[in-house]
Amino acid sequence: MNVRARAALLSFTAFLFVLRAPVARAQAITEPLLKAQTPASISVPEHVGPTSAALTVAVRNTIPADAAPAPKGNAGLGQNEALMIVGGAAILVGAIVGGDAGDFFMIGGAVVGLYGLYKYLQ
Repeated sequence: MNVRARAALLSFTAFLFVLRAPVARAQAITEPLLKAQTPASISVPEHVGPTSAALTVAVRNTIPADAAPAPKGNAGLGQNEALMIVGGAAILVGAIVGGDAGDFFMIGGAVVGLYGLYKYLQ
């Protein structure tokens, strides 16, 4: 099949798809598009121009403003859990630093972490 025959076949196929689209009602909705609207059913937008809500492309969960939970300032952790995390971080820092200063950090981190674990298990 030469280039002219391929181009003619491609053009003919595209032409058939264009003619077939209205019959197949591609992307059609169930209600007619030219439905008469009463003046009461026309809504006026509150904001004019682009909004941050228009930027999202995913499904949005609409939560009323009065039902929104209060944000937590402590990331959901208690003091005991925070002590364990800080102790573990100090042990890691001591391992990275090395030497006498690293030993000091690792021993201090172990004390803080074990104290947090003790208080957590109480």
